[in-house]
Amino acid sequence: MRNFALTTLGGWLLIACAWFCLWAIASYFTLDPELAVFLFPFALRMGIALHCPKQYWGAVYGAEWALMLALAPQVGNPLWAAALCASIASVPLLWVAHGQYYGSQLRRLCVMGTVIGLAALLNVAISGWFSEHSWMVLLVSITGGLMLVPSCYLIWSYLFQQAWIPLTVDLVSRPVALRVRHVFFYAGLFIASIALQLGLPDEMRRFAPFCLAIPIIVLAFRYGWQGALLGTLLNSVVLIAARSTGSNLEVTDLLLSLSAQSLTGILLGMGIQRQRELNQQLRLQLDRNHSLSRQLVKAEESVRRDVARELHDEIGQNITAIRTQASIIQRVETTPVGAGCAGMIENLSLNIYDTTKGLLSRLRPKSLDDMGLVDSLEQLVRDLECEAQGISASIDWHCNGCEPDALSDTLSVTLYRLCQESMNNAVKYAQASQLELTFVVDVETVALTVRDNGRGFCVEQVMQMSSHGFGLQGMRERVEALGGSINVASHMSGPSQGTCIAIQLPIL
Repeated sequence: MRNFALTTLGGWLLIACAWFCLWAIASYFTLDPELAVFLFPFALRMGIALHCPKQYWGAVYGAEWALMLALAPQVGNPLWAAALCASIASVPLLWVAHGQYYGSQLRRLCVMGTVIGLAALLNVAISGWFSEHSWMVLLVSITGGLMLVPSCYLIWSYLFQQAWIPLTVDLVSRPVALRVRHVFFYAGLFIASIALQLGLPDEMRRFAPFCLAIPIIVLAFRYGWQGALLGTLLNSVVLIAARSTGSNLEVTDLLLSLSAQSLTGILLGMGIQRQRELNQQLRLQLDRNHSLSRQLVKAEESVRRDVARELHDEIGQNITAIRTQASIIQRVETTPVGAGCAGMIENLSLNIYDTTKGLLSRLRPKSLDDMGLVDSLEQLVRDLECEAQGISASIDWHCNGCEPDALSDTLSVTLYRLCQESMNNAVKYAQASQLELTFVVDVETVALTVRDNGRGFCVEQVMQMSSHGFGLQGMRERVEALGGSINVASHMSGPSQGTCIAIQLPIL
């Protein structure tokens, strides 16, 4: 109870001081002490009431009502009574809004916008009984609400929604990082704005506020709607500093300019922030899809390896046994029919062996298990008989911190398949005389470049034709599934004739 009383008393004093200071600033701004109540003081009370518990509303409203009653004899205007009545009538509105003020940032901003609009209409409805200039009350209420209520949310979010680090020796020893470049850049923007406001000739003075949109756009793009609101607050200082006269027309222009800038800046910042959130969600979803794709590729290669090993062990042994039995029958059997059947059995077993061997090579390159990636690619060059066909083939390795044989099984198989498909295309279709394979193995990535000087082809057409199987489209799908990138460039004539396939894969 004692803490509550002390908190209430301290809050009452702080709110009373802030209310009076903002009323003085608003009086200088609007040139009307009665109208100034609806500008910053009312907005301050709405912002604080939305963000503090209801048990402290007595201090919030008590400070405002006490000051209004104390200043009433000095002001002596019916509009002052209307302001007091509007403050009392706003209690049910803020009570209902406080119950809905929770959840996401967008929900809170929507509640703030609704409260500002309804409170402005309430002020107009009550002040209409006491003054003929109720439309100015509407403009002043909306302007003050757009400037101060979101500012109260920013302060509340910074104080109570951020994870504060305890003040320990470790925190004190941390170096303070000052972003001087950002400070100078944004300070330069506002200095330039003030210079434009003060330096433009009189006939162009009405167009000067449009220059203030530049800092708002920059801050909105950098920090979202919070930055746009900060830009609007600083622009208000610029506009007040650049005011040359005290006419009502100029006050109206300033209020309209501030309202438009505040609303536009907040909406623009919200749009940019929402777009960034959607981009972040999309980036997370893409990362999740890439992770699933990598897991699928790893699972596929694991299944291929197990199936290939099983086929090699079981079918190979059985075929060897069948051939052995067929040979025994041929030596023992004396009838032509029996010998012919035994020979046919042996031939069929050889066909099965050849077919199984081809399937095994498609499932899993056996040379990878026997020799490793480097020697397997050298063997692949020999199997394709590049030298016999007049093709000069070379494989260059550039290793920076990671050896080729240390790559994961999935990555090794993928690189082998990519080289196999690229070299097959170059040997069979490109009519090339030179074929170069270049590997650059770093700590985090592997870059593969396959280049030939063949006749080239239309990349888009070949991509469509190779949608099935492990053609170019299959290569692209496999590379993208592992989180890599592939770029195919082909020229059918000119000095750069030939095909270049550049592939980059992360080390899994």
